[in-house]
Amino acid sequence: MANLSPSQRAKLEALWRSMPEKMRAALRATTKAAAASDPASAALDTIFSELEEAMRPPAGDMAKAYVLAPLRPLVGDSALIPPSRFRFSAEDLSKIWGWMGRHLAKDMVETAKKCKRPERDPIWFDFRRQAGAALADAVHKADRVPKDMTALLKRFGGEGRAMLSDAIILLNNCEQIASAMGQLPDKIEDFDDELSLLVKQLHEEMVESNAEAALWVLLLTMGRLESPWQIFRVVKRIGRRDDDLVVQKTELAAVGDAVLGDTGYFAARLKQPPQTLEEAKACYLVFDRFVAFSTGMAAEFGIRKDGRWGRALFGLRAEASTNVEKILAKVPLALDAGLPEPRRGRSGRVIPAQIPPAAAVDKADGLLYFLGKCRVHATAAAIASTQKRIADAAEKRMQEAGEMLVDLVASSEGQNRTTAQDGLDITIRLMESAGHDEAASLLRRRGVAATAA
Repeated sequence: MANLSPSQRAKLEALWRSMPEKMRAALRATTKAAAASDPASAALDTIFSELEEAMRPPAGDMAKAYVLAPLRPLVGDSALIPPSRFRFSAEDLSKIWGWMGRHLAKDMVETAKKCKRPERDPIWFDFRRQAGAALADAVHKADRVPKDMTALLKRFGGEGRAMLSDAIILLNNCEQIASAMGQLPDKIEDFDDELSLLVKQLHEEMVESNAEAALWVLLLTMGRLESPWQIFRVVKRIGRRDDDLVVQKTELAAVGDAVLGDTGYFAARLKQPPQTLEEAKACYLVFDRFVAFSTGMAAEFGIRKDGRWGRALFGLRAEASTNVEKILAKVPLALDAGLPEPRRGRSGRVIPAQIPPAAAVDKADGLLYFLGKCRVHATAAAIASTQKRIADAAEKRMQEAGEMLVDLVASSEGQNRTTAQDGLDITIRLMESAGHDEAASLLRRRGVAATAA
């Protein structure tokens, strides 16, 4: 189309636009199929591609997302996702894009905004490499000029230098990394031998020419694993060892550190006791994930107790155990506030308790749920004795309260009976949350019988 006048080009584009989409697609498919063996078809395919591009709107504001696409798998909120899947915040990307648009790569940004080609087009790899080169120049200059480094850290925060270094690697090696990651599933439920061998091969193909990019293939693969600790399966293949004696002293240590980082993330999130049943369910999922990480890491790889990883893992297990025990220690106090426990007077008569506030019941509900669910991992998390002691005491209190409330339902009338029934319903709810379904069901049947008596 280069030989066409503007008027001829406009007419041709208008004709192309007037065609039905199916007709355009058929013409493109026909010429593309014959392009390899027929020069005329190849020329037509080029023309049709240019006409199709002319119909598209320019990238505009989407240019930011297209250029910074290599960073996308690692963008998120550090409070909501584990460290292995977080390296950049949305704000970081906005600052990087703004910095390039205003200072570092104005021409590239403007050209990218005007580009009409889809994100999958190779031209975007060129834009990304230009962005990486511009960032690398800026960081290199900041390393040599203190005031520039001060400005950089002011713009991006204390970890800005390290964050930009990762962005530079991902942008400069975007095509290689994208080619490697394109051979793997987006989500990997089981990192089997076939997949781990493939990742080893991808790593080896890249490591000679670019060790930093090869490492990112491993880290990005970890981010796709349903069980991230399984990344050690490929670490064993690459390092030719099944323990951490040598591996933790090589570049592969970054992979183990990433698994440890995730383990620590889940351990730290156990510090806040749940206030409701929904919070307790979320808290238990965190606990479950922590146990999976800490046991999975040891199961997949030889973690020596006296090694760096072993000492770190031991510390995280101790932290998690302490955090969970602190949560469990709140169960008795929660029952004091949320369980409508009657008491027996000196005469033996049952004295009813007031119905507790809804918030107190909700808190007891959540803590009892967490207490009951914790039993599954009690041994693995070294909290077995604490969990059993508190669970047994809680069950005894709820059972005794339930029995007295049944007596109150049977012996009361009017509002007193209604209050006793409400208290019994709360007690049954708490027993069910703690996992005592059979005892709760029996208590419910006894309450129905008492009401009918």
